[in-house]
Amino acid sequence: MALVPTLWRQAPVAARHRDRYGPPTVLRPSGLVLLACAVACAQAPPAGEAAPSPTPSAAPAAASAESARLADCRAKIAATEAQPAEPGAPGLEQRRAEILGRAKAEPVLFRRAPKPTSGSVEVESLRAQLHSSPSPGWALHGVYKTVGNRPDVARALLLSEGYLYSEIPSLAASFVDVVELHHLFREPEITLQRGGQTLRAKKGKFFWYEYVDGPERGQRARLLLFDRVWVSGKDPGPPLHLDLRRVAADAGMERVRVRRITADQVLADARHGGHWVPTLLRVKDGARLELECQAEPAEHQAEIVQARGLALRRQRAVDRVRSAIVTMVGEALPFDEPKTEEGQQDGNLRPAWRWAYTHGWDSYTFNEDTYMVFDLQGRPKVPQVCIDFVTDAFERASGTWWGDRTAERQRIRGQVDFDDVGIDNRRSVEVFLRFAKDRPEMFDVTRLPDEERIRFSERGAFFAHLGEHADRYVPGDVVAIHGPRSDGENHWHSFFVYDSDPLTGLPTLLASNAGRPRIRSWEGEMRAAPLRSIHSRVRPRLEWLEAVIRLDAAAATREPPPLISAPI
Repeated sequence: MALVPTLWRQAPVAARHRDRYGPPTVLRPSGLVLLACAVACAQAPPAGEAAPSPTPSAAPAAASAESARLADCRAKIAATEAQPAEPGAPGLEQRRAEILGRAKAEPVLFRRAPKPTSGSVEVESLRAQLHSSPSPGWALHGVYKTVGNRPDVARALLLSEGYLYSEIPSLAASFVDVVELHHLFREPEITLQRGGQTLRAKKGKFFWYEYVDGPERGQRARLLLFDRVWVSGKDPGPPLHLDLRRVAADAGMERVRVRRITADQVLADARHGGHWVPTLLRVKDGARLELECQAEPAEHQAEIVQARGLALRRQRAVDRVRSAIVTMVGEALPFDEPKTEEGQQDGNLRPAWRWAYTHGWDSYTFNEDTYMVFDLQGRPKVPQVCIDFVTDAFERASGTWWGDRTAERQRIRGQVDFDDVGIDNRRSVEVFLRFAKDRPEMFDVTRLPDEERIRFSERGAFFAHLGEHADRYVPGDVVAIHGPRSDGENHWHSFFVYDSDPLTGLPTLLASNAGRPRIRSWEGEMRAAPLRSIHSRVRPRLEWLEAVIRLDAAAATREPPPLISAPI
């Protein structure tokens, strides 16, 4: 495929911005199309036309309007600083990194911490048992034998003013693992609030609830940490939480530091590149936040505008990769591990599937077990090892995949195909890391020094280090972990950073195929082999992503993607 010549200019950025987005890229030929013109071409005047010249009075008028805007914003900020402040949830914020790393959650901001529901003597005794245990997470499993079939008792014990809420990391993780909606309710319909979304769920054919609206309509409804839930038709009162993630994404904020929460506003500093900008957010419709204004320092305004645009560009590109991830989660592509193995035979099913697919078969056998070429919807049922999930996501975002049962049996080629880029073994994490290191026009690779390789079993230290180096990991990055599993042998594993917390920058949700494709927390991803540690981070270059992915209307939306509450 031919290389499109490209000329790039990039203004200097602060060190933290370089860590987040990588250094300026020098593009060189590869087996993939890179990028031509990008934003500059979109903004250039049509061929043969000269750029319009500003009128003599335009610049002073614009400067005057900008000065007035900044003065008005600073006055609003000063007024907010004088208003009574909400207490927030300091106990949560002190442990926020570990809690969000261990429990799948929507990373909201609380006006104040939800209070435990007053209950009977039995409920108070069970609550004391949970909180006094040296291992509250394990204690929950024992307590559940008492409350699992008693919804009134379970709600009083487990919900705080309607919220699934805990400031104890191990208990928060167990809440998400164990607590189901049908343990808490018997009513035919309930309402669930997750961040800025309000969703309804009804009793399905079985005993669990199913979403009746939203992006997961028809799917089994599940509880995440910080969700609020109540019986439909009852007034739960105003929410205690605020949805910070959506407004941060819409405004291209890389990080947010909250300074003050009032009745109807949030005063914060938002990071754009290397600059923290005073920012005023307005509360709207209960839990939603909207951008009121930002008071950018005049001397850094150009850099801030550039950083904001860069963040939005990357977000748009990564959203397309996340769309491919969500598709694979929905397809439940099988992990490439035979049902019957002779020794270690992971990885053998995909070549057998490919042979059967290209030869027109609908099934194939391996070690006398039968496997299907297509799923019940006629979609290719392609086996994956963990690094296949990564490369398949990039390929599918670019338009490369296999035709379904109704189409011609062929591999449809998009803008990128890792079969054609000179990688020795695309199914090895270790080989992929070397390949990425040798392709700086495509990837930025960071290998952690040995002293920073903290095992997940040391959870406090692991999450403290992750929070300290949060800029090292952003959505769309690939993380490789390495270390011993239960068999004592060292193994590799790889996954995507799927989402992050706007307050700490911590990567909170991960996406991989480890048994089946899932979106889950660090706890869910790593607890099966807690002696492993982070080895490397691979970041796709924004220029390369923009060159190879198919940007369409679906990629422009930043609503929480479907299947975010799929099984842990």
